[in-house]
Amino acid sequence: MRSQGSEHLFFRHFIEQQRLEDLCILLVTHLLPDRPHFIQVLDQVGRVGAILPKPKSVHGPTLAWVQQHYPVLPLNRHWTNDPEGVIAQIAPLVQPHERLIILDIGGYFARTQAILSEHFGDRFIGVVEMTENGHQRYEQEPLAAPVISVARSPLKQAEDIQIGLSVVYSAESLARTLRRTFNVCQATLFGYGKVGRSIARELRCRNLHLELVETDALRQVEALSHGFKLVSKQEALGRAELVICSTGNGSLDLADLLALRPGAMLASVTSADDEFAFCLSQLPWPSEEVCPHVLALTRPDGSTIFLLNRGEAINFVHGAVIGEYVYLVLAEIIEGVRQLARQTPEPGLFELPQATMNAIARHWLADFHGVTQ
Repeated sequence: MRSQGSEHLFFRHFIEQQRLEDLCILLVTHLLPDRPHFIQVLDQVGRVGAILPKPKSVHGPTLAWVQQHYPVLPLNRHWTNDPEGVIAQIAPLVQPHERLIILDIGGYFARTQAILSEHFGDRFIGVVEMTENGHQRYEQEPLAAPVISVARSPLKQAEDIQIGLSVVYSAESLARTLRRTFNVCQATLFGYGKVGRSIARELRCRNLHLELVETDALRQVEALSHGFKLVSKQEALGRAELVICSTGNGSLDLADLLALRPGAMLASVTSADDEFAFCLSQLPWPSEEVCPHVLALTRPDGSTIFLLNRGEAINFVHGAVIGEYVYLVLAEIIEGVRQLARQTPEPGLFELPQATMNAIARHWLADFHGVTQ
C-alpha cells in the first residue's frame, strides 16, 4: 500500500514546532487500529489528558493500548450534555496551569461548551469538530468559545468520498451473508449530502435500481442534475429491498419500520442514535442475530426486516477503512489545535485558513503519492 510508512513522513511536518507544555487535549475518537500513531503525534503537540472513545467504534487491541498509556473516559451524551456532569468528568483531567482544548466528533460538547467556558474562563480555548453532524450541533448553540470545524473543508470532502465507498462495500458484504446481491436490487438512499453523493455514485455502479429521498431543495436539484430519481419517503419504503440512511438527522422512526417492505435491509452511515428516531433496545419486537452483524426484526404482522450492523455505522463492520485520506483530516485537527493555542479568536464557528489547507494537501500529495508540482 502507498500509505504504509508514509504517515510517519507526513506527520513530521506538523510536529516540528515546540510542544505546548501548557495545553491539555481531550480527544474524542474512533478507536481504530490506525489511531495510536495519531495519538502519539498529538501528544507531541500538547499533553493528551484523556481519550474519549466513540462507544460503537472501539477496536479491542487499540483500547488495550490506549488504557496502558492514557486516561480513558467512557463517552455518552448523558454526561456530556449535563452541566454538572461535564464539569465533574473534565475538571480533574486538567492541571491548574493548563489550557483546555476538546477535539470532538459529533458535537458531544455543543450543549455544554458554555458551561466549560464559564468554569475554566480563558483557559478553555475552544473545540475542533470533525463531522457534519457535529458542525450542525455547534451551529445551533450560542457559542461561548471558538469552534474550528473541518467538516466542510475541501480536504474532508476527499475523505467523505472514501467513506461512501466503504459504506457500499460493507452493505454489499453483509447482504451477501444473507445470500443476497445488489444486482437489480431496488434500493433507496436517504440524504444527498457529501457522503450521500459518494454512496449514490458507487451504488449506481452496482447494477441496481436506485431512488433518492432528499428534503433540501438545493440538494434535490443537484441530485436530478446527476441523473438520480427523487421519490417521497412513503413511495420508497414500500418497495425498497435496501435502504441506506445518510442524513444524521432521525430519518426513520418506528412507523417507518412498519412501512418497510418485508425482507428489507436497513443500514446507517452514522450512529443509530443520530440517524434513527427509534431506540433498538426499546423496540417491542422479537430480534435475532441471523448472521454476524445482521439483526432480524420480526414485526407484529410476522414479517421480517434486517438491520445491518444493528443500525450502527455500517462501514465500521470492516474497520471503516479509507486509506491514506484519513491523514488529511487528522492533519487538519492538529493544525486546528495549533491555531487555537496560538491565537484564540472570538467565540464562533470557524474553518482553517485556505493557506493551511493548501499546505496540508501539498505535504500529503508529496508523501503519499510523490506529487511535488
